[in-house]
Amino acid sequence: MNVLRCGCRLCLLALMLLVATAVGCEHKHPPVVATPPPIVQVSQAVARPVTDYQIFTARTQAVESVDIKARVTGFLTKIHFQDGGEVKKDQVLFEIDDRPYKASLDAAKAQLEFSQAALVKNKADYDIGLAVQKQNKGAISEQEIDKRRGSWEESKAGVDKAKASLESAQLYYDWCKVTSPLDGRANRHFVDVGALVSQDTTVLTNVVSLKPTWAYFDVDENTLLRVQKLVAEGKVKGVRESTITVGMALGGDKGYPIQGTIDFLSNQVDPNTGSLRVRAVFPNDDGNLAAGLFGRIRVPIGQEHPALLVNDQAIGTNQGQKFVLVVNEKDEVEYHPVEVGQLHDGLREVMPSITVTEPGKDGKDTTKQLRVLGPNDRIIVDGLQRVRPGMKVDPRPVDMLTLMNAPGGATPKVMPPKDGKGK
Repeated sequence: MNVLRCGCRLCLLALMLLVATAVGCEHKHPPVVATPPPIVQVSQAVARPVTDYQIFTARTQAVESVDIKARVTGFLTKIHFQDGGEVKKDQVLFEIDDRPYKASLDAAKAQLEFSQAALVKNKADYDIGLAVQKQNKGAISEQEIDKRRGSWEESKAGVDKAKASLESAQLYYDWCKVTSPLDGRANRHFVDVGALVSQDTTVLTNVVSLKPTWAYFDVDENTLLRVQKLVAEGKVKGVRESTITVGMALGGDKGYPIQGTIDFLSNQVDPNTGSLRVRAVFPNDDGNLAAGLFGRIRVPIGQEHPALLVNDQAIGTNQGQKFVLVVNEKDEVEYHPVEVGQLHDGLREVMPSITVTEPGKDGKDTTKQLRVLGPNDRIIVDGLQRVRPGMKVDPRPVDMLTLMNAPGGATPKVMPPKDGKGK
């Protein structure tokens, strides 16, 4: 009986150990729960026509810039403009002491009157001599007639000389009032009242025109050759054949709000810089575009063409190859290599197809266009680092333009799907 009891106790102990082991295993290996697919934001590319542009640095320059110099020598007596103010053509800017020139002018006038009086007298003497000779040829000699005619001719030349002297004296007198040769803005005055100014030497101030304004920039050789090729192919018109509209930005301008046109190309490329000097003209109707400003000019390169535009954060790089990740109908991620273009209003142009090279049967490589992106494709714009091709994801649609305009790079609100599951 004792043996039987001991056996039962051993069996009971073994059973308890077995139950405890099973319970311990249950706690160590919980049931496996399926991980939900990662949430990503997707958006469709913006399809619209665009034009490729090239940006150049430029410097503005006044169309007219004139150094105002004294044309007579004398002491400066008056200044009639405000430093840095706008002036009009023929407006008096300075006055020089005109008393010596007024005296010369009066003397020239008197000399003209004297010459005219001598002309009248000599003409009368000549006419009298002719009349006497006509009545009686022997009353006056031919020599006397020639002498009187000579005096008359000399008097006529004296009148012409006096008129020229008077005109010169009048010019010098008028030049005592220094006027502006154009409408524009004056610099400060460089000479003070009371200073002696010298003829054709002393610079009194400078005046620049305001409307219109030029901007010069240099086009690099590669861009120049590219444009020449497009012109030769008939894809674009040359500057000399059509009006090319450009935009300019100054300082912190957003976009290129200042509109102008190209009006000049140099006739040769600078061999030192390998660039071509180009000039654009801007109306500057408000007069705020001053000379000497640094700006950025956007020049159209090529014709308008349809394009797909995406946000830059949707584009990844793999060993120099640009790509986007697209979510297909099964909500699986696909890898699409792409070629990118210029930035247009904050969005990057993505080419819908890429050029691929394949070996041919005859041993020669062939190239063809492979379409890799369409306007209806769902492009991942946020979460590229969390997914990989072939992975199943939970796509949440957002608007590409809203994403671009999100302040400070903030993630915009997603547009919840109707079924609440991102499908």
